[in-house]
Amino acid sequence: MSWLQRFLFPHAVAIQAARRGGGMGGGFAQAVDVAAEVKDGSQLVRTPDGVEIVSTSQVTVSLGTVAPIGSLVTVWAGTPAQRESTVVQVGRDENDPPLPSHQILYLK
Repeated sequence: MSWLQRFLFPHAVAIQAARRGGGMGGGFAQAVDVAAEVKDGSQLVRTPDGVEIVSTSQVTVSLGTVAPIGSLVTVWAGTPAQRESTVVQVGRDENDPPLPSHQILYLK
């Protein structure tokens, strides 16, 4: 990981990507540790179906990270603040090099 990546993504999160499924439901993929930037704070977001919901954390990860809406994200692992939350919205920010493109996971 380059110094820029370490600077922009100083934290680590575990992501269990939501799987879409048939009649038995989709479940979740195996947890994957991902470099991220975690910001705790309330923000009003709109879900894809138009419902307004309060996001309590925003997690920035690289654009290639698989974390669709409904995925489970564990933040602050190994600390008293550790918690698991659900992705309620995903935003994209595409940049020209040398800045990395990224996505923002809005957690419930």
